[in-house]
Amino acid sequence: MGTGVITILQKEWRQYFLSPIAYVILVVFLALAGFFYYDLFTYFVQTQTMYQAYQNPEMAAQVNVNDMILTPLFHNLSVLLLLIIPLVTMRLYAEERKNGTEELLLTSPIRESSIVYGKFLGAVSFYLAALLLTAQFPLLLYKYGSPDLGKLLTGYLGLFLMGTSFLAFGLFSSTLARTQIQAAMWSFFTLLLLWIVGWVSESLPGASGEILRYIAMLPHFEGFADGTLKLSDLVYYASFISLFLFLSTRVVESARWR
Repeated sequence: MGTGVITILQKEWRQYFLSPIAYVILVVFLALAGFFYYDLFTYFVQTQTMYQAYQNPEMAAQVNVNDMILTPLFHNLSVLLLLIIPLVTMRLYAEERKNGTEELLLTSPIRESSIVYGKFLGAVSFYLAALLLTAQFPLLLYKYGSPDLGKLLTGYLGLFLMGTSFLAFGLFSSTLARTQIQAAMWSFFTLLLLWIVGWVSESLPGASGEILRYIAMLPHFEGFADGTLKLSDLVYYASFISLFLFLSTRVVESARWR
């Protein structure tokens, strides 16, 4: 990692925690994640108690934390990312234009790729901190059940890959937008579209359905949430991130030579 990347990364990390918006995002994200966890856990306990009350041990044995809490929790957290990530990325580059520091940044000796990767890694480190704070919820399950560690790790890997994909696209939107609100809206509606086409693909037969299913974001996350690891899903997220980091770099390069 070059010194330019580290310089931008440190700058972005400081900027996040100097802004009250970062704390608002963290509080809202954790509050909603906690609500989802509490709701799922309560339903799990009620279901288990009901089967035990009816003296149905076979059904009670099928009620487990992996299927009733972990999988739906990962899906709920993925929906939160769709709402939260555009707010995290909207300021990454658009704020430079707003504050009039874009020209200063572009005339510095730091390479365009270092600017992009530094900002991206700054956003990733902030997102990773938020994601790690949610780990307390599934870890509490070890007091009440036997959650599958493999499924837990796979689910969080999926959330990390999906979140970093959203961050890469959000950064690209921020390099194109004139304002932070514009960047957030472009990011949200495009990512929402990538979410929706997964549902549309289910009703389309043949090659068209398969193509849309591959483009869609959600089908590639479902395996992680269910505890399965597929090479095709890893390749998809790696390609998505690489593509939009590349495009972001080209946009910044074009701005430098204007």
